Amino acid sequence: MSVLQDPDNYESMKPKLNSAAIVGHTTSSSVRLWVRTYKAGTWWLLLSERKLEEDNYNLSGKTPAAIKEEHDDVVALDHHQFRQDEGLTHCFTIEGLAPETRYYYYLIGSSDIDRRIELGGDHQHWFRTLPQKPIGLRFGFYSCHDPYSVKPSNEGAWENFREVLDDRRAHFVIGGGDQIYCDTNKASRIQDVWDWLKENKQALIERYSDDSGTLDEVGLVDYFVKLYRTYYRVYWHFENVRAVYRRFPQYMIWDDHEIVDGWGSLTRKEREEKLARMFRDDDPEKDYQLVMLMFRAASKVYWEYQHSHNPSTTLNLENLDDTQWDYSFEHGEFAFYALDLRGHHDCERDAYRLLGETQFKRFERWMTSRKMARKKAVFIISPVPVVHWNEMVANTLDVGSVKDDFMDEWGHETNHDERRKLLDLLLKTSDKHQLPIIILSGDVHCASAFRITHSTRYAKANLFNVTSSAISRSPAPSLATIAMQRSAGINGYDGEFEQLYTVAGKNNFALINADYWDGELTIGAHLYRCGPEGDDLHQKYIALV
Repeated sequence: MSVLQDPDNYESMKPKLNSAAIVGHTTSSSVRLWVRTYKAGTWWLLLSERKLEEDNYNLSGKTPAAIKEEHDDVVALDHHQFRQDEGLTHCFTIEGLAPETRYYYYLIGSSDIDRRIELGGDHQHWFRTLPQKPIGLRFGFYSCHDPYSVKPSNEGAWENFREVLDDRRAHFVIGGGDQIYCDTNKASRIQDVWDWLKENKQALIERYSDDSGTLDEVGLVDYFVKLYRTYYRVYWHFENVRAVYRRFPQYMIWDDHEIVDGWGSLTRKEREEKLARMFRDDDPEKDYQLVMLMFRAASKVYWEYQHSHNPSTTLNLENLDDTQWDYSFEHGEFAFYALDLRGHHDCERDAYRLLGETQFKRFERWMTSRKMARKKAVFIISPVPVVHWNEMVANTLDVGSVKDDFMDEWGHETNHDERRKLLDLLLKTSDKHQLPIIILSGDVHCASAFRITHSTRYAKANLFNVTSSAISRSPAPSLATIAMQRSAGINGYDGEFEQLYTVAGKNNFALINADYWDGELTIGAHLYRCGPEGDDLHQKYIALV
């Protein structure tokens, strides 16, 4: 039998996340707090309106209940039994909080755990609830975190991002896709999980097949889950990433690299060929089965590390066709919707290839609901831009290694019908309610801003697409601006694109503000850019109303 690597030793040379926290969906009265612990056992989450003055040594000698009893400022205490088979992660939901209030949080182990005060002892673990009726909002947006795509590996713009979020007192942060890369480029010094699978699939088949040759799907998914967890633990180990995650409420949505490059834009045959080895006797049926089991594992770990602290949706991790990854949330007069462009993306479907019909109809009902008339602005997260690359380029060079990249695009001709429906929906809603709608995107490793108009049917519409990518992935070269869309008519739709801004060759992130000045709502995007070491920070302000 072939030798098969222990999945717990995957990427053993890389430093990995042990204990960590992510502040998730936060309102004026509640928070979702995600935690990973370094060790199995019972762990207690404690929230306090003030710092607990005792140091770790004094706190570690007391039970969580005793700490709560001694401190009037402790407002919540909850616990969970963390287990290895659950990846040592859990998301707490705490309600009954006060609006616009700072809360310090602590993770405290039971008496049989050696290092008991694991989070909060240095008072760096805190968050702030939102105002009950926020007059304005400031939030960060980023995408494409891959510190291993450059040499030496580094955090890119993350330190600048943290400083800007602190300085601007941001209310929350949106991660617009590719928060990890399990399939890396050739410059990376980290294993591509799909290359690993190709080389080790025979050992896996031997280990996880019964006498009849039937694959043990449960066992294989459990194995693949451990591989995907490793990427999150490696990619999120960086200090400024953890500092942003533990301090500012996070909203996340995946893109292809949490699964595999181009997921959804690969045909069944192309997915089989991901595992094909030259001059070897491959079994296409088994190859496809392994690919789909990898997708199931990627989905489970995406839920564990990202989606579990988003607003809740309907999940069925055993039948992914029934799972809803898209979600919405509201903060006062501002509404948000995160579109899922991967979970139901299928380039071989006759229609609704990117979103799937069920998601599109759900989003349509949300956009046309009566509450839209009361909103001041709507923000749509579309991990892949509605407009970015020159569409003539995208539709003529969609071959070879970049085929799936261009087929991912809303501007690819195979997606024009779906984009036409999307643009009609957004422009019509914006025009009807005098409602600014801003699409926020990532994916393309450079930044851009476009106004989208339809001067005849929707003359009063205000629709924009702002793209910010990548925060730490090696950016597209400066010359990539040549390949970006110019101001022009929209292929497959009787509207127009107006180019407002483009930049390439720099790591970048965005700070979006929606504020009132003299009673008038002002919405804008501050697009920050810097070099690969985080130096030479510049910004460009784009007015979005």
